[in-house]
Amino acid sequence: MALNLDARQRAMLEAMGITVWLPEPMEPVAVSAVTAVAAAPLPVAEPLPVAAPAMRVAPPAPVSPPVAQAAAPTAEAAPAPAPTQPTRPVSPPPQNLSGHRAHEPRQFVQQPAAGPAGEPGLGWTISPAQLVYPHAPQHVQSAEQGGWLILLEPAANPPLLSPAQRPAADCAQTALQGDAARLLDNMLRALGLQEKPRVFSAALHRAPPDADLSHAQALQPALETLLRELRPDCVLVLGLASARAVLGRHDALGRLRAEPHHIAGVPTVVTYDPNYLLRAPQAKAGAWADLVQADAFTKGL
Repeated sequence: MALNLDARQRAMLEAMGITVWLPEPMEPVAVSAVTAVAAAPLPVAEPLPVAAPAMRVAPPAPVSPPVAQAAAPTAEAAPAPAPTQPTRPVSPPPQNLSGHRAHEPRQFVQQPAAGPAGEPGLGWTISPAQLVYPHAPQHVQSAEQGGWLILLEPAANPPLLSPAQRPAADCAQTALQGDAARLLDNMLRALGLQEKPRVFSAALHRAPPDADLSHAQALQPALETLLRELRPDCVLVLGLASARAVLGRHDALGRLRAEPHHIAGVPTVVTYDPNYLLRAPQAKAGAWADLVQADAFTKGL
């Protein structure tokens, strides 16, 4: 099919880079392919109707370059995206800066009362010693030395206990009450001390917070006098406050437990307060090791 194009239309197609091939006489050769090309209307100074029928290309002729479609003269502007609200940052949960879990009780450290010069034990007093197991066998009561002396500080405000909560008559007789007294009794019985009557206990009392300590006496002279009277083989000190008052030191309980001590020549062992062991059961193994060490002193090991 031939294109009836005038000279002006041919010039316009050539300016656009479109080559128009004139058809040659048809020969009896098989046509391999037929390509349909659609031409879009082009803007001209004077609008003229332009027909764009399909054009057949003969196979012997060189392959013509692809015909590109003319781009649209104008493009519609894309709609602007809707403004989005800025997202607020999610605040992290509050952190626990105390270093303690919610279900774990805080460790209670009892600080000793100190005088104007900061001397531990200043203003402390010691009660007379008493037998821990007064119902022990009597055949060894004639001994005048050896045994134990247990030093401890009773609770400042002990709770009221019912008769069922009080220790039995055959339990350890100390200044402790309730579960703390029963715990100490179990530990001493594990060493077999209920059969040894020379097991003494003495309570330590600190001065009131508002007391005048300008003329107060230190605890060490009164304690040394008691040791000369009883002549025990070992002194067992329970708790941090009692240990600082007895030894006259400001060190932590761990250091006081680890170091060997002597008071008036008597070996002294520092361990935990039974009230603390009730709050921290994981420390019971260390307390038992301290009692075994003190028992070794009484046996001369």
